[in-house]
Amino acid sequence: MKQRVKDIFKGPVVFYPPLFAAFPVLFLYTYNMNETLMSEVWLPLGVSVAGALVLWAVLSLILRSLAKAGLATAIFLALFFSYGRFYDGVSYLGVFVPKHAHLLPIMLFIWGYCVYFIGRAKRDFRITTKFFNITAVVLIAINLFNIGVYQVYLARLGDIAPEETPEHTAGSPADLSTLPDIYYIIFDEYSHPDTMKEWYDYDSSEFINSLEDKGLFVARQSKTRTPHTVQSIAQTLNMEYLTAGWYYNEEANNWKELTGPEGMYPGYPAWSEPAYQKLADNKVAEFLRAEGYEYIYFGNWASSNIWGKYMKENVDLYFNYYETSSTPWMSAFHNILWNTTMLKPFYLHFMGIQCAMSYRYCTMSTLEHLKEMPSQEGPKFVYAHFMCPHEVFVFGSDGEAIAPINWSNYEDKQFYRGQYIFINAEIEKLVDALLEKSKNPPIIILQSDHGLRPVHRGIDIGRDEWQKILNAYYLPGDGKELLYDSISPVNSFRVIFNYYFGADYPLLEDNQEQ
Repeated sequence: MKQRVKDIFKGPVVFYPPLFAAFPVLFLYTYNMNETLMSEVWLPLGVSVAGALVLWAVLSLILRSLAKAGLATAIFLALFFSYGRFYDGVSYLGVFVPKHAHLLPIMLFIWGYCVYFIGRAKRDFRITTKFFNITAVVLIAINLFNIGVYQVYLARLGDIAPEETPEHTAGSPADLSTLPDIYYIIFDEYSHPDTMKEWYDYDSSEFINSLEDKGLFVARQSKTRTPHTVQSIAQTLNMEYLTAGWYYNEEANNWKELTGPEGMYPGYPAWSEPAYQKLADNKVAEFLRAEGYEYIYFGNWASSNIWGKYMKENVDLYFNYYETSSTPWMSAFHNILWNTTMLKPFYLHFMGIQCAMSYRYCTMSTLEHLKEMPSQEGPKFVYAHFMCPHEVFVFGSDGEAIAPINWSNYEDKQFYRGQYIFINAEIEKLVDALLEKSKNPPIIILQSDHGLRPVHRGIDIGRDEWQKILNAYYLPGDGKELLYDSISPVNSFRVIFNYYFGADYPLLEDNQEQ
């Protein structure tokens, strides 16, 4: 036994297997750290490294060599973390769609064959081990360096003085009792009625007419200038165009980032920390707080990370029913990570039902909670964001459940259309409840951050359809007389503050180009 243990430790120094196991997790975080909390990384990082160490130890006993076992472990890690990407790549090419029941055993067989030949080899793999040791250190060092640079950048952000905002004098208690509640409600990737009619063979005129019958003004020619959610909403809530954004590059056939010094810090993308900061700590909320309003936010699965962190720090009340109904394994980071691995066929099976239940629970609970908000005392500014009709498609047109295999199926238009029809019916119920239960007639803004974008796999839609949005207002009194068909979201609160609060904001040019 002692001799066997000595044989295992003969040969070169080996330490790269746990580093190779950590690399894919750290790389994914580095690539997405603008949108991912560091707390989401520790669990998969620990599982990955621990699993690699166990596999390395078992193989060391079988192959009687740390070096051989290390090489076999490295090959397994390469196959394990590339499985999902290989599967998606083959499926995307359209040659054939492999079955997990066939592909997974084939990959495991290939790995087993590699282990067999490594075990039979008479070499000590000294050069290979040295190469992999150095490679692993370099890969980990690059990722840790990038993470460190980003943390320094975040620290510097804290030293940047906030922009000055106009001071306002809060109203007296008598004034507060007459102020209207303000509801700013976003429906993510909600397409314009014209888009639905042309590309999805669905006529939503009955829904639009219903909103108008309830007293809402529907700006039928309203557009957004950015297809990025955080950028779009940050512009509306700061009542200004932000230079950083996106545009469609026809030569490259994809979206390109546009950055600049005005409104955003230069050199950082539209989903960076400054963008989240401007969205959460915005000028609209500052204005209304000075008038005596409470700032309330309702989130979703997409804002359960960096976005949610900034919202929690800046709002008076924070609600996110997805966070209270899901597990750490269901975050966007975990979903991307595990679906690139050999766990892909199992992750969807085991997490699918819970994910769908959490998504449905978040949507329905938020809708019901919003309907009861008029009963809460005092004037309030409520910002609610629904990831609907945006994927994940879990609602049919009548609210029925959708199978997990079709959660992101843009190719079959029935799934987006079904969720679109479902949320239309819920919007009508929500508007009815807010109007009926409010003591003072409320201000209601219903908007989409952008329309359907042509970037989803399998989607068939015009390149510029994302610019057309839903933009509907309920402004009590004669407020809606100031509205017009082409009003841009960036002017929404300028009109409201000028009319209801006596402010003097000039209107910006609508649909201003980048």
